[in-house]
Amino acid sequence: MAGTCDGMADGPMEEEIRVGRRCFVSNLAWRTSWQDLKDKFRDCGNVVYTNVMRDENGRSKGWGIVEFETSDEAVNAMNTMNGVEIDGRPIIVREDREDREIKEFGDPPRRVGGRGRGARGGRGGDLGGEPAPPGTQVVVHGLPWSYTGAQLLDIFQGCGEIVKGDVVYGRDGRSRGYGVIQFATPDQANIAIQQYNGIDLEGRTLSVKLDSFA
Repeated sequence: MAGTCDGMADGPMEEEIRVGRRCFVSNLAWRTSWQDLKDKFRDCGNVVYTNVMRDENGRSKGWGIVEFETSDEAVNAMNTMNGVEIDGRPIIVREDREDREIKEFGDPPRRVGGRGRGARGGRGGDLGGEPAPPGTQVVVHGLPWSYTGAQLLDIFQGCGEIVKGDVVYGRDGRSRGYGVIQFATPDQANIAIQQYNGIDLEGRTLSVKLDSFA
């Protein structure tokens, strides 16, 4: 699918949408580099920073960041580059929800559930809503204690469409060191397991397995 960023998107943005200058880009091909992102997004505006996140072995995590000089340029990129193919994969472009310029206004509306209060404790984790279809939900053990639901989901964005997910908290409000993620399909859940089970994350080894209690 071809894409171009010539000119800004027509029509006003909805009033409740506030964005900073950074875009979160996921579903990247493993060979896509920061230079590829810069080359693809430069027609949207002045790109001041790009990065593709990698693990300690240098393997791409399938997502990255593109920062522009202005928020208008970031909006333009989200409106025109979302779904465009890079290295054979349609990328997903949205606002970077960790951008401090967004946080000043509080959390914007979420497409993905479970980033707020956290899942309740249990063997698997109760995300609320309808039960997950068999084979679509994974449990991620070994998370750094400081990790939030947003950080957990950002790690796994490149594996497929996330329906919902969060870190599991105890009654004392503290993280229990693991989280739960539901994907749209069993294949996507298996990709998450294959790519992230056993990797090191800030000194802790992740264990990613199907949630047998879902």
